[in-house]
Amino acid sequence: MTIVLKPIAAVILAALYCLSSVFPSGAAENSTVQLDADVISFEEATGVATAEGSVRMTDREFYVTAPYLEYQSASQQVTARSSPAGDVVLYTAGKRLAGERLDYNLETRRGAMTNPSGKVDVFYVKGEVIEVMPSSETPQRSGKIVSGDADEASDDLSAIWNGASVTTCSEPHPHYRLNSKKVTIFPGQKMILHRPKAYLGETMVLMSPFDITISLREKDAVSQKIFPKLGYDSDKGAGAGMAGSFNWNSGVLDLELIGWGEGIFEMDALATQRIGTDLSVFAGTRRAYNKDFDETDWRPRWGLAYERNGWNMTAGWTKNELLSVERRAGEVSRYVLDRNPEVYITSPWFDDAALNGHFRVFGIWGDYQDLKWGNSRSYTRSGLGVQIKGEPGAVRGFTPFYNAEYTSFRYDGGGSDSQSVLDARVGFIWETGKLDFKTAYLRQFVWGTSPLLWDDYAERDEIYHEVGLRIPTKSEDYFWRLGARAAYDLIDQEIAEMVYKVEYTQHCLVWDAIFRDDRRGDDDWIGLSLSIKELPSAEMRLFGNSDSDLFDPFER
Repeated sequence: MTIVLKPIAAVILAALYCLSSVFPSGAAENSTVQLDADVISFEEATGVATAEGSVRMTDREFYVTAPYLEYQSASQQVTARSSPAGDVVLYTAGKRLAGERLDYNLETRRGAMTNPSGKVDVFYVKGEVIEVMPSSETPQRSGKIVSGDADEASDDLSAIWNGASVTTCSEPHPHYRLNSKKVTIFPGQKMILHRPKAYLGETMVLMSPFDITISLREKDAVSQKIFPKLGYDSDKGAGAGMAGSFNWNSGVLDLELIGWGEGIFEMDALATQRIGTDLSVFAGTRRAYNKDFDETDWRPRWGLAYERNGWNMTAGWTKNELLSVERRAGEVSRYVLDRNPEVYITSPWFDDAALNGHFRVFGIWGDYQDLKWGNSRSYTRSGLGVQIKGEPGAVRGFTPFYNAEYTSFRYDGGGSDSQSVLDARVGFIWETGKLDFKTAYLRQFVWGTSPLLWDDYAERDEIYHEVGLRIPTKSEDYFWRLGARAAYDLIDQEIAEMVYKVEYTQHCLVWDAIFRDDRRGDDDWIGLSLSIKELPSAEMRLFGNSDSDLFDPFER
């Protein structure tokens, strides 16, 4: 039996009149609610409707399936219960949530489910109780209600998980998990874990005094911070620390602290506050070690950011900023500079059907001072550019790619100094059986010069090639990978860099040992790190550097 209910419906049949009254017009203005089940009954005296057997109820924001559902017309309260025949399942915003019991009010749009489990993006979450409510009414911290939060659309539903466990591991006994008394989820926005405990297997490795905020935006996937800060550095010694966040109405403070055995203390603090639907301001500081000068200094930054319909604009100021630049294969130079300020604007990505790719345009303007060599003069720099990228003709494990960027710079307001740079890469990635191959040809053309040392680009003509051998163990999710990468400089006709890797993928975790052999200089290093397979940037460096410190010629 199926009932379709509209807010202001002309009821023709008397029998359907009783049933349509179960969902009155206040439930969802200008929407349609549908109830379907094997058996539906309604008691007019009490205003209670019950549905049993393969129950399905749909609304504008979600739909529910359950063995049993009860609706009270006076309060618009929905109660669904599980049975041995199946769970209560709630579908909303493309997500699935299963549990034992659901209580939800169609008018207030608030409810709760007991013993829920489900998936939020790449994360598996389960807990004791989940509360659902409008995002505009969701507390981000205990006792504080977010009112009119510009970061969350008021029509969206958010959730609070109590007694929750979060992981990307799908196994019954996950290799790692983050347990929290409360997890707040804004779908498509962020997930806030309130003072979680981190476990590797059944061993607790950290109890964080901070909240951990995990962005659910695709563009933020490269900057996730989940693991504690552990590691060893040849210049700084052994180190330990932690990262976390404090959330408030429309804002967040991200904080990262680490102390090193050589008496060096480093930190990174950044506060971001939204002041409108599309506009936010930020301010923070880094305390970071500069191994070139053997000094640790404060490096503040502040500015504002605007984002709308794919357009992005950032205006930022920095002081004593540490900047690393890959001049050519195997050669990394470090600089210290001020931006007073720098304005950067990018367009949305537009589709290029002819090349099966995308392109965007960007502009940049700023005032810069290079501090590394004590140069006190500032230079104004402006530039316009375009970037294209794509993967044409991918087939059967063979993926060709291209990525090119052209920028034209002017210095000191249109003076004689100018520079144009074309950075173009083409290559392919080929996976066949237990072997994988990656090849990229990089050609960088430079016309003109720059008065700024860090911005003075050089010609590049290089080939990168990487080969990997996959060695499976007990299942496809557990395997070793042995890899080697060479960078050949066609200008100097020499191998500029060799990189050797040993990786062990343990279902959802990746252990990575790496050795970089700098053939051009003496910047050799080794590293050992642990990362999450679904979030490679969420890494814990156990020793030295990691793969993220290498230039990636295969970036697609």
